[in-house]
Amino acid sequence: MPAKTRVNITVDIPTLRLADRLARARKISRSAVLREGVHALASEHEKQQAEAELVEQQLQAVATMDRMAQKAGDWPAVEILHAWRYRRPGGKR
Repeated sequence: MPAKTRVNITVDIPTLRLADRLARARKISRSAVLREGVHALASEHEKQQAEAELVEQQLQAVATMDRMAQKAGDWPAVEILHAWRYRRPGGKR
């Protein structure tokens, strides 16, 4: 277990009461409740960052495909992509 450091924090009374209720219900200390809360918040933040990066990558991929479609002119893109997808191992069919 990593070394612990004592700190003073300021919270409003309802938050303190909520932390105390959670601590009693889970049979852990108030400090443990706060530690878990920080870790949960950090985990959620990392998840949101990863999702935002994925969305950005998807938008860039769509923009690239749009540019390619404009250069290629009129072609059956959906049929070609479906044929390619379903021939790949792990494809939907």
